[in-house]
Amino acid sequence: MAFPYFQPSRPSILFFSRGRGRGHAVPDLEIARQIIALRPEVQIHFVSYGTGGATIAARGWPLVDLGLPDDNSTAVTVVHAGRLIGALQPDLVVSHEEYAALPAAAVFGRRALLLTDFFGEDGSFWMECQWFAERILFLDHRGLHPEPASAKGRTTYLRPVLRDFSWRRSDRRRARRELGLAEEGRVIGVMPGSWTEARAPLAERLLRALPSGDQLVWLAGSDALLLKQMTSGRPRTTVLEHVWEIDRLMCACDLVVTKCNRMTVRELAALGIRTLSVSYGRNAADERSIAGLRNNRTLQPRQLTATALRRAMAEPEPRPVRWRAASCADEILRRLEPARTGADSQESA
Repeated sequence: MAFPYFQPSRPSILFFSRGRGRGHAVPDLEIARQIIALRPEVQIHFVSYGTGGATIAARGWPLVDLGLPDDNSTAVTVVHAGRLIGALQPDLVVSHEEYAALPAAAVFGRRALLLTDFFGEDGSFWMECQWFAERILFLDHRGLHPEPASAKGRTTYLRPVLRDFSWRRSDRRRARRELGLAEEGRVIGVMPGSWTEARAPLAERLLRALPSGDQLVWLAGSDALLLKQMTSGRPRTTVLEHVWEIDRLMCACDLVVTKCNRMTVRELAALGIRTLSVSYGRNAADERSIAGLRNNRTLQPRQLTATALRRAMAEPEPRPVRWRAASCADEILRRLEPARTGADSQESA
């Protein structure tokens, strides 16, 4: 592993972004963009792996790719994190739910922040790691999850971090034209996130429930080949593996079916797009996060019928949700300053 050393004269952040799916990488890239816009002299090196690492690398940010799969080994990640932090000596470690980085930062006396939008129960490894975070920046509203002992008195509640949208619902016709979709008629999107058909089967039931006249766009990721085979006889169907301009695809849709993946539902809420989320009972944190959003309805797989889809489409389009709270980038920069002051004092001594 090559270490991209920091320039000692400039403030430095080593940013651990969890690699499973894109749900961490996308907001982390937006946070980094905002930090650099506010303070261009700050150095940010990302550490990730798997799908998240590939997402960060594709955007051209400095990245240490740990070479791990999406479902990474905690023990291996602790070792990698310790080596990196010890070698690079960043002014500040930021961890977006990559909990292994927090005890590693403590070993080398580096100050660390945790970004998260859920709390588990005390006693788990993940919650024990929170004790090593100087501050927890919770990217959602207070009360969504009960605070464990490891978070009490050390948590700052912020708004969810969403990507910078270039498209709006008013751009629907243009979005459809650019995507090769018919401008008229309904478009139903499917955005399951990292929940594959093997883990959470949706396609067979949804394809039975969909009216034949509706256009269907399925953002399938690693299931792209499977979904192309399953939809080969269905007209007006588009299966995509990956899309970078995700807000264009979102704005092209009248309704999006998800698997309760909270980041996707939040982004669609911000755009004012209806969502129908299918719950498999394995994603309690996500389901709590989206429970109060007026654009979303959650149902069980067995409830996904043609009638349920018609009812969802008949509801009026919701107003875009606006989250108002302090900025995550501002909070990180505010806590970077004491780190720099401490480092300068140590160097002077």
